[in-house]
This record gives sequence, C-alpha cells and structure tokens, in this order.
Amino acid sequence: YVHLGVDPKIMWAGPNAVIGGLLFGFGIVLAGGCETGWMYRAVEGQVHYWWVGLGNVIGSTILAYYWDDFAPALATDWDKINLLKTFGPMGGLLVTYLLLFAALMLIIGWEKRFFRRAAPQTAKEIA
Repeated sequence: YVHLGVDPKIMWAGPNAVIGGLLFGFGIVLAGGCETGWMYRAVEGQVHYWWVGLGNVIGSTILAYYWDDFAPALATDWDKINLLKTFGPMGGLLVTYLLLFAALMLIIGWEKRFFRRAAPQTAKEIA
C-alpha cells in the first residue's frame, strides 16, 4: 500500500510499550492466564479468578484515571520515526527485518541461558 501512495499510519511507542509488556507478562503469569482466560475460569466457579478480575478492573481504572499525567513522559512526547522516510522503502524493510532478527537472537540467547538443562552424568563420572 505504501508503494501505491497510501500514507503509513504511525503510532507512538516509547517506554510505555516496554513497561506495559513487562507488566502484562508478569500479570499473565501471576494470574494464570490471559484476559479471556480469567473471565471464563471465574464464570466456571474458580473463585480465585474473581480476585484476578477485581485486580484487573481496579488496575485498569487507575491507569485510565492517571493516563493523562503519565502519557507525556511515557508515550506521546517522544518523536515519531518513520522508517520508510528515514531509510527509504527497501531500507525500512531491511531495518525492520534486522530488528526482528535481533529480537529473535535475544530470545534464543535467553532461552539457552535460562532453560539450559544440566548434562546427564554417567555412572563413571559419579563414581
């Protein structure tokens, strides 16, 4: 679409994306499921998910109330960067692929570091 002259829609992303991603990751692990998951589990009668729902509603309400105060520092005052204007159509695509590849390598590195299993010891090594 960009080659046809359609203007790209550029949304802001700043530290709020990293902070939100981390909060979401911790929250989904602590709650034991995603947004939809806690809802259907609560309706099934799993009472501990009622607390998850209550925390979700309270947290969302607090964020909505204070967002106008937090938004400039976390999101909206940051410069918008259009990779297509900065690097051209092919350069923007290349930069996007390079950033995705770097993210993949970071994840694979973390996986190797944190999920490495100890090599099984043989009987000869134990004795």
